[in-house]
Amino acid sequence: MKINPAVSEKRKAGRPSVDRRDEILDAAERLYDAIGFEKVTVTDVARALGMSPANLYRSFANRQAIDEAVTSRTLTAVEDAAWQVARTAATDPIAAFERLCMDIALKMRDILFESGRSCDLCLAATRGNWPPVQRFMDTLRGLIRHVIAEGQRQGVMRSDLPLEETTAAAFTAMAKVWHPVMLDTFGVADLEHETSGIARLLLEALKTKN
Repeated sequence: MKINPAVSEKRKAGRPSVDRRDEILDAAERLYDAIGFEKVTVTDVARALGMSPANLYRSFANRQAIDEAVTSRTLTAVEDAAWQVARTAATDPIAAFERLCMDIALKMRDILFESGRSCDLCLAATRGNWPPVQRFMDTLRGLIRHVIAEGQRQGVMRSDLPLEETTAAAFTAMAKVWHPVMLDTFGVADLEHETSGIARLLLEALKTKN
């Protein structure tokens, strides 16, 4: 059977017939954990997969694209788990708020202090305000807003507080135990106690007084 040269060339110029992007991200993460993301090159990642850098570039335009994709994948996992908690606000907004505050804090602690040297990538992404970090922070605000709005709807949180301003204030308070740079700067030795304290103070301001 003859292969149409035009089709063959088109395939070469585009993405590979088998999408290896997840494999590439897995390999990059392993290398970042082993030697630190700043020391890893595209050639290192390609070599780990037995492929050429040229083939790798068919999946990712450059090294920054790989770093952003790794960051996005890590943060998306946190978002997905957090949304599962936030949706329980339909049953109990107060408990959902407390659990949300704690779960995000613990997951960010694990990323920074339990995930090997790939935590350096998370810090670089945060300090550089990369697009995945911007989206992540917007999602965290959305999570808080969702829970507070549900609490106001059910009458267990004060409806006289403007939703957007209240969300912004609560997010700013939680940044102390959620934001990677804050955690890296101040440490996590007392993270659970501190997170509980901030959440309780916020809820005292948010809850409807009986």
